Amino acid sequence: MIKTITALTVLTLVATISMSSAYAIEGEGTSHVEVDEYPFNITILEGGSMTLHNNGEQTINFVSHGWFEGSVPANDAIALEFPVVNCGVTCFTEGTYYVNDLNGGDFSTITIVKPVPVYVEPVYVAPVVVEPTPEPVIVEPILEPTSELSFGATSSETLGSFESISDEGIFNVPDYDGEVDMITMQIQLAEVTAQFNDSITKLAEQKVSMENHDTTVQSLNTQIGSLNVTSTEVSTLEQTVLSLQLDKDELNAQITTLGNTTATDVKIAELESQIVTLDNANVTSTTTIAELSANVISASDTSVLDSKIANLEAQVVSLTSERDQWKQLANNWYAVAMDQLKVMVDILGL
Repeated sequence: MIKTITALTVLTLVATISMSSAYAIEGEGTSHVEVDEYPFNITILEGGSMTLHNNGEQTINFVSHGWFEGSVPANDAIALEFPVVNCGVTCFTEGTYYVNDLNGGDFSTITIVKPVPVYVEPVYVAPVVVEPTPEPVIVEPILEPTSELSFGATSSETLGSFESISDEGIFNVPDYDGEVDMITMQIQLAEVTAQFNDSITKLAEQKVSMENHDTTVQSLNTQIGSLNVTSTEVSTLEQTVLSLQLDKDELNAQITTLGNTTATDVKIAELESQIVTLDNANVTSTTTIAELSANVISASDTSVLDSKIANLEAQVVSLTSERDQWKQLANNWYAVAMDQLKVMVDILGL
């Protein structure tokens, strides 16, 4: 059974059955060659094909660098085609192709040549005379010749001849007259193909990396927007803190203006002490007046006693007035202290 292989999309592998081994190479120089020996050197016409038979006991592994590769198990065969049309970028044109044996290292060659044109002698055929049938004559208007036609070609002054435009495609290259090492070229072609595939892989990786970078940039932009919102909130909070600080400073100034509560309490205590002292002096004065009055009743010299009584009464009035003043002052300070305590409790929350 012939095995099918893959050859860089340029080979069409046809499965066939081969059981014969009575020949070595059959069809040499034709469009199809049967190969029954290995290694081999064959010639095939352009667009032809070959069948490689493995009559040995080991699998044949081979490669033509840059063109095709495959393997043929023992007692099996493989068919290869070498197209020159509809073959994409890899066509098997005229030239020699080297096939490397991966097991033993030997080289085989496939030489592709152009088909030799076959000359066919013309056959003379006697003309047959046919009487013409009269046809009506139609006179067509004569058109002026043009100097240029837009059909991809350049015309002369008449419509009789055209000059073909040179092909600017892939085949418009200068001829190379030097020596060409086909093995080296095929190896280099394989290396270039591998480098091309590696470049394609790297481009795909770079595309994925760029997409990842785009995702990262979008995430960072989102974070920046969130930070801008947070910055606005922080600015608002700073303004609020500044306003509260001003309120605090104003309250501290009011506390300073109101004074020290402890000092106020001490002043009230001093005033109350003075009031008590004045009360005691008043009591003492009243007692003295009573005693003097008793003495006046029993005394005979009333004029001296009256003078003393008037003096003492004047002292009592003076002391009573001073006591009342101190008492009023004490009441005023007490009212001020109570107002301060109310402000500290109700407004400052102390």
